[in-house]
Amino acid sequence: MNKTFADLLAELIAEKNKRPGLAGLNSKSKTAIWRLLFECVAWVLYNFALSALLHLQEIKELIANQKVFNLRRYSSEALRFQYGFDLQDENDQFKPTFTQNGVEVIATDEQIEVSKIVKYAKTNRVVENNRAKIVMKIAPENLDDIFSNEVMQAFSKYIEEIAPSGDHVTIINYLPDMLKFSFKVKYDPMVLKSDGMSIITAKYPVNEAIENFLKNLSFNGELSVQKFESAIMAVDGVEDIQTLQVQSKWIDPAQNGYGFYQPVNMSVIPASGRFKVEDYTGLQFIV
Repeated sequence: MNKTFADLLAELIAEKNKRPGLAGLNSKSKTAIWRLLFECVAWVLYNFALSALLHLQEIKELIANQKVFNLRRYSSEALRFQYGFDLQDENDQFKPTFTQNGVEVIATDEQIEVSKIVKYAKTNRVVENNRAKIVMKIAPENLDDIFSNEVMQAFSKYIEEIAPSGDHVTIINYLPDMLKFSFKVKYDPMVLKSDGMSIITAKYPVNEAIENFLKNLSFNGELSVQKFESAIMAVDGVEDIQTLQVQSKWIDPAQNGYGFYQPVNMSVIPASGRFKVEDYTGLQFIV
């Protein structure tokens, strides 16, 4: 309620005027007993409203300063990161300004949006050697890329400053997991050619179906072999498939690069948060 003292007093007087039994309270004197009583009541109501607003503001500040860090919040905080901007003193909010030629400049909405370079983030809790840690996977808009060392230094410092003390956070900034597969695809020669090309569109619908399937996986989403097969089976001109193998490999820090391909028996979650197809030579089209 944002009513002033005068507003409240006017409402009380208006309500009094509606009641015939109070018609006798009509003195114009500013010191009339009824007016002084109304002013006291209006003053009490006004101060109560101010106290309620102050209490609400204090509650909001407490909530803002004591948010519980869960996995969802870690992910949202990663997406909130602004590269090139610093945090406000004693606050987890970014400054709305930056320094240019020694002068503090207010950032535009476009500059703020461009600075938010983390476009994908997913956080999980992992227990290793009886110790829990937070594993955060991040990626830029181009999922084939990774962030530079300079960006990661800034991002790591940001997470360190906003995270609760005691939380051990591991940040994963890996190139995409490589996906390799071998399928025998039985095709309809009235629709597809022997290399999988569509007779009508001259495109490769099986390849496109695989690309779309991987694009539609959420970041750090689980790849199901059965659903992978279903995506191929849904292609016009595909009559049946035989899965020979599905494999993936990912960045292994111990080997300073990708490890060896490992079989995917039922499903797999990418270590980097996303997959990239190595090539499509594993597609064999048979009649």
